Amino acid sequence: MKGFRREYVGKLELTFIADIHSNLEALEVVLEKVKGGPIYCLGDLVGYGANPNEVIDIVRSKGIKCILGNHDYAVCTGDTSYFNPRAVNAILWTRRVVTKENSEFLLSLPRILRLKKENRKILLAHATPENPIFGDYIHPETDPFKFLSYATEYEEDIMGLGHLHVPYAYHKLDKVIFNPGSVGQPRDGNPLARYCTINLESLKVKFFELDYDRELSARKIVQAGLPTIFATRLFKGI
Repeated sequence: MKGFRREYVGKLELTFIADIHSNLEALEVVLEKVKGGPIYCLGDLVGYGANPNEVIDIVRSKGIKCILGNHDYAVCTGDTSYFNPRAVNAILWTRRVVTKENSEFLLSLPRILRLKKENRKILLAHATPENPIFGDYIHPETDPFKFLSYATEYEEDIMGLGHLHVPYAYHKLDKVIFNPGSVGQPRDGNPLARYCTINLESLKVKFFELDYDRELSARKIVQAGLPTIFATRLFKGI
C-alpha cells in the first residue's frame, strides 16, 4: 500500500480495536500497521462479514485480549432476540460456518475485563459497563449525563467501549472514556478501518484510520449469500 508505514507503539501505550465483524481484510491492514505493545479487542469479532473463522483464528494466534460482544454472544448461544432480521440472517449463517472450537472460544470471552497497567485502572466492556452485551448505543454528545456518571461512579481511569462503531474520547476528572470505532464496519460516514492507542501517562487518545480492500470484503459477503446491505455499507461508512 502506497505510503504505508507501521505505527510503533511505545511501552506506555495500549492499542484498542473493536467491532471487526468478520472483516478479514480490514483486520489484516490494522494489524499490519500496529507494531509492538499489547492489543485489546472490545468485542464483536463476528457478524455481518464473510470471514468469521479467519478473524477468530488471527485474534487467537496473536494473543489479542478480547471481551464478548452482542454478535459474538448471539453466534455462540443462538439467542437472536435483540437483532433485526438482516442481522439475524448473518448470525445464523455465521453459526453454520464457525467451527466448534471458535464458537467455544467466543463463549469463553469475558463480558467485562478489568486491568491495571502502569498504575492506571482500566475497564473494558462492549456496550456499556452496566449492560455489556445488550446495552444501548451511547455517545458523549447525546448522553452527556451518562458519561459524567461513569466518570464519577467508576474507579477506573480508563473505560473502553465498543458497539457504537463511532470513535470518540471523553475526558473528565483525569479519566477517559473512549471508543476506538469499528475495524470492519464504521458507521460515522467514513468507511476506513479504525483503531486507537492510549497513552497511559497522559491519557491522550490517538485515532487511526486505514484504507483496505473493501471491494474484496464486499464481494465475499455477496458470494456468501449474506444481505447485500452489509456489502454496500462498507463503501459508505454507515
